[in-house]
Amino acid sequence: MENYLKTVTLGAFTWRDKKRIALLFDHIRKQGALWLLLHFLLVTIALNFPVTLSVARLTPFELYSRLYGENFMSALPESGRFFPEGNAAVQADIDNFNLFLYETGYGRNVLLPVLGMLFGLVLVIQAVFFLCAAFFLGLSRMNSFPLSFRDRFGLIVFSSTLPVLASSLFGLFLPTVHIIIFYFIIIFFIFQRSALCPNG
Repeated sequence: MENYLKTVTLGAFTWRDKKRIALLFDHIRKQGALWLLLHFLLVTIALNFPVTLSVARLTPFELYSRLYGENFMSALPESGRFFPEGNAAVQADIDNFNLFLYETGYGRNVLLPVLGMLFGLVLVIQAVFFLCAAFFLGLSRMNSFPLSFRDRFGLIVFSSTLPVLASSLFGLFLPTVHIIIFYFIIIFFIFQRSALCPNG
């Protein structure tokens, strides 16, 4: 646990100091695979938080409208016809729809599965990005001192702490855009730190 916290701290607060970069790699090599996967999962949860929050704050009608498109209201069996926006009848139908779903277990039956699928999607995107980054980091070091896959993956995971916190705060205002920003920051961080790697 102590080594894990030191590695997280070094990964978050090491900039252009070669000695600290060397110390970071030493700590990464001492980490067990379980701690590496744990930190990867924590980074993924933090990255997914703004998306989860934005979806959880939607009413059932807003969620279904986004899933099914603009004509969702006219597709409701009770609607019968298209109501102009702002019409009191439309608002009554929307309120009734929301109330009906809340009473029939919307949170457990609809919202939780949607949030689970979103987390699974972000987890897959994270895994693909981190693996690709580790692969390309290995290619970039072919003519210098090679790093093992574990070193490269550890560098990416432990360099993600501050960027994921900053991008998640940004994601509270622009969810999903923060994921792209996070990946750009991480690419810059890992290649900069790789260049400062001892024997590199």
